[in-house]
This record gives sequence, structure tokens and C-alpha cells, in this order.
Amino acid sequence: MALKRTASGVELMGDSVFIKGLRLPTCIGVHPWEREIRQELVLDLRLAWNNRLPAASDRVEDCLDYTAVSDWVTQYLGESRAQLIETVAEQIALGLLSHFGVAEVSLMVQKPGAVPQADWVGVEITRTQADL
Repeated sequence: MALKRTASGVELMGDSVFIKGLRLPTCIGVHPWEREIRQELVLDLRLAWNNRLPAASDRVEDCLDYTAVSDWVTQYLGESRAQLIETVAEQIALGLLSHFGVAEVSLMVQKPGAVPQADWVGVEITRTQADL
């Protein structure tokens, strides 16, 4: 959960914006054959964002633009040549913190089909502005 400073100290901010099941192709993997193809990753994102202002104003300009967030992730993965989903998760989290000014990012990256006996393998991380 993200922190926000108040006059009386620090309190927890529970507001979030979610993007679930974002399916994107990318070059990912350590095997030579994986370096020659694109594979789908599935991402779930939770971005800490104070939703009080957009709730009060009812103006889209006050919201976190989840289309812009999705477009940024799409462009990153379109250009990425990372071998590990751990690298992808870290770079996306830090990029979202930097580009969109969110207080905290929680991100799950799933790689379907990586292990034949499993639906998917994945990593889940949480990063804050302090990680920049």
C-alpha cells in the first residue's frame, strides 16, 4: 500500500488503479530458439493513485490515464530483448514510477507455457518511489 504524507505524519493511501490481464507479445527467454520468436506475457498491474480528486471533479483529466500506462508497457515490451521475466518486471515497475509519478507499483508478470505441466510461471514485485 502506498504512503502519503500528511500534516500529522504518514498515513496509508489505499486508492489504486488496476490493469488486469494485459496480454502482450515480446522477445523473452534464455534459450536460443526463444531469442528468435515473440512470446506472450500476461501482466497484472496495481498502481497506487489518489482517486479522491477525480472522484470529486468527475473529470478524466484528473485520473491516472490507464490507456497511456498500457501504451507505455506495450511499447516497452515491443522493444525489449530481456531474457528474464524478473528483468521485465523490474524495468516496467521502475518505468511506470518514473513516467507516471505513481507512489507505488505492484506488478505480476506471467509467462504461459514456460513449464509444460503448469498454466504459467511468473514473478510478482512491488516497487515505490524510494526504489528510483
